[in-house]
Amino acid sequence: MVLINLGIGRADSTKKHGERTKRTLDLKNDEANHITLLGKSGYGKTTIMRGMIEEIYSSYSDAGIPPIIIVIERKVDTSKPKKVIEIYHEESEKLSSAQLSRKYGEGIWNYIEHYVNELENDKELKYGLMGDFSIGFPNILGKYTKMESDEYKSLLGRHGLSPAAYPARRFVFRPRRNIKDIAFDNGPLTETVDSKLAYPDIPFEIIADMNNFSETARYSAILKNIWDIQKIREPGEVLNIAASYETFNSGPSQTYLRIEETMNRLRSDSLFSGDSKHSFLKQITNKKINILDFSQNSELDSFEECLIFKLVVQHAINVAIKYRIPVFFVADEVQNFMRDPAGKWAIDKILREGRSLCINLICATQYTDNLPKDVLIGSSHIGIMGKLASNTDTKTLEKLIPDFKDVVDFDEPGSLSEYESLKRKLRFRGYFSYNKDYTEHIEYRQPQSL
Repeated sequence: MVLINLGIGRADSTKKHGERTKRTLDLKNDEANHITLLGKSGYGKTTIMRGMIEEIYSSYSDAGIPPIIIVIERKVDTSKPKKVIEIYHEESEKLSSAQLSRKYGEGIWNYIEHYVNELENDKELKYGLMGDFSIGFPNILGKYTKMESDEYKSLLGRHGLSPAAYPARRFVFRPRRNIKDIAFDNGPLTETVDSKLAYPDIPFEIIADMNNFSETARYSAILKNIWDIQKIREPGEVLNIAASYETFNSGPSQTYLRIEETMNRLRSDSLFSGDSKHSFLKQITNKKINILDFSQNSELDSFEECLIFKLVVQHAINVAIKYRIPVFFVADEVQNFMRDPAGKWAIDKILREGRSLCINLICATQYTDNLPKDVLIGSSHIGIMGKLASNTDTKTLEKLIPDFKDVVDFDEPGSLSEYESLKRKLRFRGYFSYNKDYTEHIEYRQPQSL
């Protein structure tokens, strides 16, 4: 069992003074610990997920069982670099270099200074597109921003934390920007990889899905035999074998042409590689936080994203079986995967097999309407950020969580100004239901990365 710092709860008289409000979550090593976060947009779901990732990475590593963490990132955030520039100039005017080094850490402030300088002199617009999960960039925003309730404490300071960067390996597919520029935007501990799907890693079912094969077609049966049964996964060799079935008396058959079209796609598409050394699956590690960059940095459609997700889940199951290592998948806006058969398969597979293999899913969404019941029912813990998005969500959770009605209470604003004030007050706050048995109001741990 591993404890992670979840945040600040209500005072507990049975604990020591310094521990009264600290809340930890027990993650078990012999079963899945699925967590679902719900709430309206703008209340900090993505931010809190980042804090959970940091806790899981640090706590498991400290316990000597470093996990594989795989984060699925869906978008970049242009407001982060702008905020970094703003903080840099405001702080530089108020504080000396020595004071800034003490406040943020010398190494961190030196990097911020370098980043801002490059950003402001960026004539080619190479930079300024940080990811939602810029794990490798220290969170100076959290050290700079004061709590409304305490002008002397920052968001991070209230939780006893300071800005920090975490080692990250970012997998970009068909990159739209220079790999080094993407890494620079996401912090000093970020490694970025131009990621390929290697032929040996691609099962026939993935090729069939990508090319809309008919299961009853002759070309499908022939290619499946060559690719999966004979294990020949080099397009040129595949075509030679397919050609051996041909008579070519009146030109190539439609069966051969369909196989040729499929192999040519593999050879011409930069997403694929015949060299197994380029396989991004082999570069997934438990020494860094792995980020699948499905943001605007990668040129992928939603269908391809779901296929890659499916491939990674299959790989994670094999790794979990072979090495008995915990795996955590982190998916924001998880409902996007439910619209595609491959994405839905991946989520269902984690939920079905995760419990016995310690493969965990941490996901977030705005509405429960978009989720199959299995996601919420299969979740060990459920968190609410700010407010729920609809009355339907409230009714759903009342059925799942016995003490929900007794504990959860949302203030309703009486005016626009009250709404804006309430939204600021509720950001990063909400409720957490442990094992869906005990629910309490909580202020979630802030992330140390940006």
